[in-house]
Amino acid sequence: MIAEIPESITYAKPEIVSPIKHLIHPAVILSTTITSNEMAEPETPLTPPAPDDGSYEGSDVSDEHQEPRLTPDELGALFIDFYTFLTTLKYDKSHLKIPPPTGWPELTPESCAYFKSDYAIEVIRSKLLDHTAFTQKDFEKHRNYHQDWEFWSSEGKLMDPSDVVCIAVGHESFSRELWLNVKDCDIFEDFHAGDMLNSVPVEVFFENMKEQYKTLKLIPGRRRITIEAEKVPEHDGRITEKEVTGQTEEWGTDLDIQYARQIYRDHGWPGSFDLETASEAIDKWLEPLGGGLGGGLRGLKWQRSPSDWDETRWT
Repeated sequence: MIAEIPESITYAKPEIVSPIKHLIHPAVILSTTITSNEMAEPETPLTPPAPDDGSYEGSDVSDEHQEPRLTPDELGALFIDFYTFLTTLKYDKSHLKIPPPTGWPELTPESCAYFKSDYAIEVIRSKLLDHTAFTQKDFEKHRNYHQDWEFWSSEGKLMDPSDVVCIAVGHESFSRELWLNVKDCDIFEDFHAGDMLNSVPVEVFFENMKEQYKTLKLIPGRRRITIEAEKVPEHDGRITEKEVTGQTEEWGTDLDIQYARQIYRDHGWPGSFDLETASEAIDKWLEPLGGGLGGGLRGLKWQRSPSDWDETRWT
């Protein structure tokens, strides 16, 4: 399964409720992968070799002998836990991809055009990402495009970019890219046409994401761009259909977002969510509003994901 944390729309009151401000939160090509708890040695030995104490040599930029904070198994388990959480909301658990015990055999330093350090390739090979559809040219393009980027650790040290791997991509202004530092095990969030945020430990990042989904500050939709509504407050009491359909403002008001939350919770969100019936209710509400490329009666409504979403490269 190519599981995206999809493109999103940000709403803030009052500055950007109308017009809607588009983000990708974070548009990704992430693969959901599961392996056994014990990762077998790769068929092709990776360099640099591990010292006798089992640690890996680190970056010459920040720390010459830095040992990774988490092992590939421990890091992979955090990703798998988050992917599994998403299956309780909108993905089918049977779609999780399971690599062989030795990891994805196609992913070697050579096949990846040495676009990252051998240790970074070992990490993505083992559990995290399914890059098996990528060609050597894809990796070369990605490496060349980002070759001048700088990444700083949570301690303020310049990191070796070969230890920082892209795990999510975005498109258009104010979209986002996510980067994983495989040594410190931090995630960097970078805004297109904006700034890169401070790094966050991967455990903290995923726990925050879970909480945002549970509280519907992130609202995913079936074949729709995820709504990011952190600044939209909760509504007191029930919202009637007459209230929400009687609005004349451009779509994306607080009441619109609160009504979408209400529909989801009426259909079991988050513990026993029925995506199918909830999506039907959303479609029934939005269909009369129209909203093609030029917008409908209230402008652009909750937009749908591009038809080629899952085919998007992160290069």
